[in-house]
Amino acid sequence: MRQSVDRALQLLLLFEEVNQEHRVGELAAMLGVDKSTVSRLAATLVERGFLERAPGSEAFRLGPELGRLGMLAVGGSHNLVELARGPMERLAEKTTETVNLAVLEDHQVINIAQIDGPHLVGVGDWTGWKTEPHTVANGKVLLAFAEGGFEDLPLENPLEAFTERTITSVEDLRFELERVRVEGWASTLGELEEGFNGVAVPVFDASGRCLAALSASGPVYRMTPERLPEVAALCKEAAEEIGVRLGRTRGAARVLDEVHSPS
Repeated sequence: MRQSVDRALQLLLLFEEVNQEHRVGELAAMLGVDKSTVSRLAATLVERGFLERAPGSEAFRLGPELGRLGMLAVGGSHNLVELARGPMERLAEKTTETVNLAVLEDHQVINIAQIDGPHLVGVGDWTGWKTEPHTVANGKVLLAFAEGGFEDLPLENPLEAFTERTITSVEDLRFELERVRVEGWASTLGELEEGFNGVAVPVFDASGRCLAALSASGPVYRMTPERLPEVAALCKEAAEEIGVRLGRTRGAARVLDEVHSPS
């Protein structure tokens, strides 16, 4: 038994990069054991979620259970920020806007990481700031994909208004959150501050739980309403990359989109 456990752990340690794939023969050669032994070990690890079959291939890659355990081991948001930093930097470069990563804490949105775009006129440093979730795109995402659903969220009616565009009706907000779940992204159009627009998308972990919201925002003359769907698509790509780093299967977000898309 001890030898089998040791070999299973050695097998997992052969994977050194996200989405790295190995066939049974390669794993057997690296471990110095026969293919039948590796095949049995791999089958057990797939059953438990530590490995998974690469789509359209006989090769194996790391499974979602390792991502879940990794997040538990290193303590949540700090590790999330480190895993998200590269995709956030690339997103800021592509959109040329400020990119934020946010979580929900005590019914408020708190920004835990920020990457600035190249423009001299930006949105300031939001790291550590808290905002009301109904006023910002990342807050709408976090409400829309909250565990247990958003229908039972404790929302006071009317909601606090920050500009003339702020959603103040709980009924209107619930309608907006339903749209966010269907489309997979949220927007804010001058709802927190006049002339400030943004979009946000969910970041899912290996178990399909929304861990955070990824957003891109800027002044209205750059982040026009017509541009928002394009920026949202870029945000989705970056969020999927972060999800993969968390152990999520690549393409799982697209499957979720298809499930929620109207027929």
